[in-house]
Amino acid sequence: MTYIDYLLSAVLMLITFAIGSSLRFADFENIFKNSKPLLLGLFLQMVFLPICAFIIAEFAGLSPAEKVGLIIVAICPGGTTSNFISYLIKADTALAVALTAVNSLLILLTIPLLSNLAVVTFMDSHTEVSLPILNMVWDVTKIIIVPAVLGLLFNRFFSNIAQKIKFPLKVINTSLLGIVFLIKFFAGEESGGSGISVDEIFRLLPATLLMHLSAMILSYFIAIKPPFRLSGVQATTISIEVGLQNTVLAIFVAGTLMHNTDMTKPALVYAMFSFFTTLAFALITIRIKK
Repeated sequence: MTYIDYLLSAVLMLITFAIGSSLRFADFENIFKNSKPLLLGLFLQMVFLPICAFIIAEFAGLSPAEKVGLIIVAICPGGTTSNFISYLIKADTALAVALTAVNSLLILLTIPLLSNLAVVTFMDSHTEVSLPILNMVWDVTKIIIVPAVLGLLFNRFFSNIAQKIKFPLKVINTSLLGIVFLIKFFAGEESGGSGISVDEIFRLLPATLLMHLSAMILSYFIAIKPPFRLSGVQATTISIEVGLQNTVLAIFVAGTLMHNTDMTKPALVYAMFSFFTTLAFALITIRIKK
């Protein structure tokens, strides 16, 4: 890991603590008692989005490796950053965190299965992808579970302080995340930067943007319309989780596990715009229907 990766991990842990400090244990009880939003969100993340990605990849003018890379982005569901957007706009943060906790376990099965399917489909070959389960469990634990639980406990025992620091934490975390992303994209490869060319960005932008927008917009309308009829806040939360993928994990799968730098490029391009477009879409839809 480079210093940028360590810095990003530290910022994500601080963000997750802030998210946890805005919640109560009862919020999670309500989510699991009324499981329809959770189950729909998981279906849209784990099934609907990959199907969209396979269709778009089939018709996109990309190399076979880049098509596989697009699929890899789609099968790495959002993590702390998507939770952070729900937290920022006061969506259903408990639902967002619950989706992340459950899909972090599901991907141990779906990533090897679907990434191999993508290789067979677009590269006419086969490769075995095996995730380092213990490392992933540890990463999920240290970045998501432990800071969130500490935040929940902090809110329970020091609720007055938690309320007072809520806004300053939002400002600090947003600023830190923006700084880290800027460093990530403009630093050299030797320092942990992206190292992608401008030509590659413009060539990959249409397919990645189409996948992102179509999945996010369609998931919102699926959630809010019959037969599901979720509240506007829940529909927005689900669209955030479907719209913002875990590009750090996608780069790890493509570059480290599959040893193919071309497969990492869709994730790099996707990461450049998806946070901002997801935030803009969420700010609009959160105000439409409560």
